[in-house]
Amino acid sequence: MFPQLWIAVIIAVYTTVVISRPTEDERVKLWYKNGNKWPPTWQDESPQMAYIKAKQEEEIMSITASDERWENWLQFTQGRLVPKFTTHGFELRQIPIEVYQKLRSATERGLERWDQLRSEGDIDVILNSDGNDPKFIDIGSLSFEVLKDLQSIHEEWAGGIKLRGTSAYGVRMYQNGSSLVMHYDRVQTHVISSIVHIAHEYDDDDEPWPIQIEDHNGKLHSVNLEPGQMLFYESSKCLHGRMKVFKGKYYGSIFLHYAPVDKSIWNYDLEQIIASVPPHWRDNIQEESGSRYSGASYSITSRLVENAPPRIVNGEYIPDPPKSSWHYHLGGELHEEHEEL
Repeated sequence: MFPQLWIAVIIAVYTTVVISRPTEDERVKLWYKNGNKWPPTWQDESPQMAYIKAKQEEEIMSITASDERWENWLQFTQGRLVPKFTTHGFELRQIPIEVYQKLRSATERGLERWDQLRSEGDIDVILNSDGNDPKFIDIGSLSFEVLKDLQSIHEEWAGGIKLRGTSAYGVRMYQNGSSLVMHYDRVQTHVISSIVHIAHEYDDDDEPWPIQIEDHNGKLHSVNLEPGQMLFYESSKCLHGRMKVFKGKYYGSIFLHYAPVDKSIWNYDLEQIIASVPPHWRDNIQEESGSRYSGASYSITSRLVENAPPRIVNGEYIPDPPKSSWHYHLGGELHEEHEEL
């Protein structure tokens, strides 16, 4: 039984708008009717990126479960469908000092009442072998103040386009044992984004907790943020996550998201992603559930996080290749230190 897949079709009946949701077979007919083909030609891809995406598609198609494979396909399709704004897709910078000082003070007040901080709860894309869900420091209106304060530098980084703030989330405090599954962010609203890093406490400063991010050529980079630094990134376009397990007490950041004001530049939504998944996504499905299903994210071997659940197919344990296979499709080694671009 395949998961039920939806695509919005707007039908005007007199003055009433009705949303009709086709079956998967109807969705496939629409896919062909709209002139789609695969591999896609929506955006220009370098030969290296095209090669990497072809290899990732092979990995996705090796997933035997419909729900897990479908989520991988949604992510994979989104990354290839939406346009890019910058040369590389991310950049590390210093947080403006006055903004950092405000955030640092608010975070320190939260750390003083560590045991009383609320849990953020179970989040699909955050894995934690110790069961330590992230804690959350509520900073009230300061988060949206920062969103406004930093809007202009996000606009400058994105090439001068006008942006609107869509989300300011934090301060999230990851705890020991956490990893973050590789994923793309919400396509409607999380377009030009930043991770504003405020504070961390490692068990060992020689074992930091980098974020991994694909650039526009598919090359995987590993970037360490120090308190007072922020990472600009095209969060709907560049695959990102934290593939290593965090070793420490806390890692705290606020996440800022913006979207272009001009809808001729960006007018994407989930329905377009669903409609653009090619029909062959469901070939040779063997089972309904997937042992590595974690919501909207990747679970392929080359982008697998350290504490992902085991691969189980029809009740049988399937061992993974060595961890070095995380980057065996990259045409080069994973960069453990940030390479200036």
